[in-house]
Amino acid sequence: MAFSSLYLVFLTIVSVFILVSSNTFKPPQTCAFIFPIRRDEKTHQFYTELDMGTPTRFIYVVIDLGGQFTWLDCNTYNSSTYHRVSCWSTKCNATIGGDGASCMDCREKPLRPGCTRNTCATISYNPKTTITTLGGVGEDTMSLSSTDGRLYLLDVDMRRYSFSCGLLNDLLTGLAKPTKGVLGLGRSPSSLSTQLSSAFKLVQHKFALCLPSSTESYLGSIFVGGGPYYFLPYYPDDASKLLVKTPLVINPVSDPRPPINAKDFSSPDYFIDVKGVKVDGKPVITFNSSLLSIDNEGRGGTMISTMTYYTVLHSAIYKALVGDFVKEAAAKKMKRVGSVAPFGACFSSKNIKNTMTGPAVPIIDLVVKGNNAPWRIYGANSMVKVKKNVLCLGFVDGGSTPRTSIILGGYQLENNLLEFDLESSMVGFSSSLLFHNASCSLSRIF
Repeated sequence: MAFSSLYLVFLTIVSVFILVSSNTFKPPQTCAFIFPIRRDEKTHQFYTELDMGTPTRFIYVVIDLGGQFTWLDCNTYNSSTYHRVSCWSTKCNATIGGDGASCMDCREKPLRPGCTRNTCATISYNPKTTITTLGGVGEDTMSLSSTDGRLYLLDVDMRRYSFSCGLLNDLLTGLAKPTKGVLGLGRSPSSLSTQLSSAFKLVQHKFALCLPSSTESYLGSIFVGGGPYYFLPYYPDDASKLLVKTPLVINPVSDPRPPINAKDFSSPDYFIDVKGVKVDGKPVITFNSSLLSIDNEGRGGTMISTMTYYTVLHSAIYKALVGDFVKEAAAKKMKRVGSVAPFGACFSSKNIKNTMTGPAVPIIDLVVKGNNAPWRIYGANSMVKVKKNVLCLGFVDGGSTPRTSIILGGYQLENNLLEFDLESSMVGFSSSLLFHNASCSLSRIF
């Protein structure tokens, strides 16, 4: 009798607990999506993986920060859920920004992805070789890994991710060998971040990059949808608090990248307003500061790029920076040695100490608009080991007539968290995460 009473009480408690739990439990909300980043050792290109089609196929694509669209090599693409985007459709109009009159009408048989009739057409562009071709626009299912900032949540599908097909064999020339296309993250209604933000109604129209410095299994990340960003276990706080923000600048001319939108000829690349350069806190002043501004023809300014590896500078800026760096290096008793192409200033590493942020060399600061805090470049991002006991300043002379005065390359971006806020038109940068005992190769996700 006593046992029966206790058993009834136990069942009542369990029933109440289940009822309360079922009423209060809510499935985790999709806040952001995460993609892995790898670096190819030979080309120094960064690439990620897209899980496309039915059955799901893993496709590696080069990451083009300024790319307007995703294009894939469709010569071997096969999926039962692929659909063409027809001419004069709403999706086509949104893609090319015109009246949908840009069409392809492939007559080959059998019809296949990239070769279909009455198909919306747009440009497929190789950012390495600048090879350009017209490609048919299609849609297919893409599988995504969602995250709330700490954990992997559900794998979800985007049913209609749009991309163009590149059928020209030469289109892959110069791209990292594992890759079969290019992923566009630029200012465009068809970029990865814009499509995901629209399809899933993400609260934040942001994406972030954290490029790895290793070519091994340690991966960086693309985050679409904003933070928080955790690099556990060594940095337990939200890394978005480290970000210093500066406005993005629109370049009015897209060159050499061809515009895909018939109504917008501005560059889809991301530019920032660099006001000056310092070496160990001292301004570099022996160049014309007008080079840092973008003129009416789209020349000048500072662009952030994942397709350029070592930062490229206008000759005047390069010579001024190298000259001041060499002076400060001499003050630190750094011994200069013979140059190693493509670098102009090299040093013996025998008497250079190593720190948590890399070699103890003069610090380079980019002074940006809107903040007192500079974009700080420590030794890990400024010095390149070219051979035993030799380190070189990892900046390249871009000549006296480059279209862009400063192209911030991937080497200088490694282990820096960059967040692009497309609603407020701002970019946030952390400077080196190594300073905080973290790196882009330390995942925030478990």
